[in-house]
Amino acid sequence: MPRFARLRATEVRDVRPGLQRMTLHDGSTAYALTDLCGLIEAGDELLVNVTAVELGLGTGGAHVVHTNLSSPHGGAPSAGRVMKARYLAEQLPVDAHEEAGPRSGDDENLGELPSLAGVRVVLCVLHSHALALAAATHDVTGEAPGYVMTDGGALPFVLSDLAAACLEKGAIATAVSAGQAFGAPMEAVTVAGGVAALASRRINRVIVSSGPGHLGTASPLGFSGLDLAGHAAVLDGLGAATALAARASSDDNRERHRGVSHHTRTVVALSPRRTVVPVPAGAAAAPGDAGWITSLGERAVWEEPVGVADALVRMNLQVTSMGRPLERDSQACRWLGAAAAWLAAES
Repeated sequence: MPRFARLRATEVRDVRPGLQRMTLHDGSTAYALTDLCGLIEAGDELLVNVTAVELGLGTGGAHVVHTNLSSPHGGAPSAGRVMKARYLAEQLPVDAHEEAGPRSGDDENLGELPSLAGVRVVLCVLHSHALALAAATHDVTGEAPGYVMTDGGALPFVLSDLAAACLEKGAIATAVSAGQAFGAPMEAVTVAGGVAALASRRINRVIVSSGPGHLGTASPLGFSGLDLAGHAAVLDGLGAATALAARASSDDNRERHRGVSHHTRTVVALSPRRTVVPVPAGAAAAPGDAGWITSLGERAVWEEPVGVADALVRMNLQVTSMGRPLERDSQACRWLGAAAAWLAAES
């Protein structure tokens, strides 16, 4: 069961619309999703979820405000009718992109499946890698890609400081929260719907990844990025060109993530045959870089990597992955650079 505590806010900081961070009277910290619980003021008595902090999990060391007991009426109402965080006490309605299409029961207006021909989509296991890839793509093309956030990690888009910085600095054109995720500038019921929403705005380069808080285990099926294989299959079926950005590291202290991560190998093995894996070519190439891809029956495409670390410097973005500066991880940067080069190409 979740664990809760009644604590009082002593100092409140507005981070951005939809998110507040605060110090509590016992010296601990918390954050509030104000679209769910309304604005918090110093002195308010709060009911906070303390479960993850008590378990020592990676929540940033902060509790989560469940209810403002001093003002329990919550956030502003929404005009949308699609529910997210469904069947939880915090479920909220959003105005999803798909609601603008044919309505259920309106048979005369049922449309054909949309075509995503001409759209390029890179699927990425880690949130930090996805947005670094976006910055690198912008650096080489001068155009920002779109970002679709799945519900494989954090559900609230507003929690990502990196996504907020990328929107502010123009590294991503806009973002869509898909599935049970919520709070991005655009909402979609599905990842495919999110990509279609971006394509309808003439954003034809798209990155798909979870929010922060990727869950991974040593099991080949026990990681939240496994859903990327299914998303690749649907997007491929709609005509998009799809690629998987390999998660790789020369800096990770866990053997299963050194070199190309076992998570990447699983997603590649389960993805459709037309989904490619960009491999760093040129001076960045190393013997055996593509052997594991072809051994899984998939197709490697060699790309001269974009300079990810340099792109982050030029956009003044600080990106960490698993608590370490991304620019210090040469393998991560060269594999992401190859994926950025593929995304930057014309369809």
